[in-house]
Amino acid sequence: MTTTEIRKKIAESSESDWFNSVEVTIEYPHIEFSLTLKGFSSIHKFVSQQLAGWEKLENIPSELNSSKQHFNTLKGRLDNFLNSRHLETKGNLENYWRTEKGQIQKNGNYFTYDSSQTEFLTDINNRIPDSTTGAYNYIVKTNTNLADRNNLIGSLLAYEFDLKDNSEITERRKKEKSSISKIKNDLRSQLSESETQLTGHLTKANQDYQKYVNLIDTFKSEKESLFNDWYDGTDENSGVKDKIAELENTYDSLLSLKKPAEYWNNRAKNLRTQGWISFAALIVFVVLVVWSLGELLWKVPEEIYTSFFADDKSAAIRWSIIYITFISFMAFCIKAITKVMFSSFHLARDSEERNTLTYFYLSLLNDSKVEKEDRQLIMQSLFSRADTGLLKDDSGPTMPNDFISKIINK
Repeated sequence: MTTTEIRKKIAESSESDWFNSVEVTIEYPHIEFSLTLKGFSSIHKFVSQQLAGWEKLENIPSELNSSKQHFNTLKGRLDNFLNSRHLETKGNLENYWRTEKGQIQKNGNYFTYDSSQTEFLTDINNRIPDSTTGAYNYIVKTNTNLADRNNLIGSLLAYEFDLKDNSEITERRKKEKSSISKIKNDLRSQLSESETQLTGHLTKANQDYQKYVNLIDTFKSEKESLFNDWYDGTDENSGVKDKIAELENTYDSLLSLKKPAEYWNNRAKNLRTQGWISFAALIVFVVLVVWSLGELLWKVPEEIYTSFFADDKSAAIRWSIIYITFISFMAFCIKAITKVMFSSFHLARDSEERNTLTYFYLSLLNDSKVEKEDRQLIMQSLFSRADTGLLKDDSGPTMPNDFISKIINK
């Protein structure tokens, strides 16, 4: 298991405080190693680091294989303990932990992968492999057969490594070695404390997360319950469902009448604009007629007036017919433009009324119930044909022969 998985398991446990409070002291006196670790995560991390370090070393002597196997065994036991026991109660955890703690604190001839003795023995194994056993026995304080030359060489090399003589150089080396060991132990202690704090924060974060998830689930359940109670009781609450159905019908009617209402509104604007254009054309045409008549009256030739009193009245009759035709044509144009103008204003007002009637009909649907007969009457008013006023009592221009026929008929 990785350190991240260990933290996650501890965070899921109901006894996370216990996992963060367990403590072990690991001592290997033959290499002057002593370390106190607090927190299951810190212990597991230390064992994992030792195993990883041993696996990276190459050409280690066979005498150190027991150390590598020891940390491999410890890691397996810790993984198995957490996987199988993380949901146990505190009392059961205490009982099972005693065995694991004894294995971790077991005082055997074990080496850490980063100790100076491990490096020394590995170097001896690479240079003088036959002397490795003698050096190893010297470090772990085990009797060895010094009659064997290789064992003797190994013991002497270990002696030189451990203590050459009582010179100042040796004393300085011991002090530096002691200082370095102290720094390493302090660093491990700080790492152990940091690991415990990190695991504690993760546990608290996981608990807070679960707490908020439960609150959200509770809130959701309450709101769903309130909604279901309200919905189930709508049959008894003054026709709520009928009101919803009426609103849906009103919305459907709005969708069906929205386009016609927009059409009537736009048509009203266009017709009003057309009416004002016709009005402007009427003004221009009237001004043109008045100006034309003035020109005819003021600039007509003198012989036209005298021809009315002469014996030959053909010229007078000819000019009279031309003048009457011109006046009739002008009157017809003015009448046509007037009809277009008033028709445009009339249709614009009609479109505005249809647009207003549409929204009035929708408001009736929303506020009250409209009977089928009234609905048909309103729809007939909305979509009935509008009278333009253009063809009613329409007639052509009055020509001179009309006057003659009227006189003959009389």
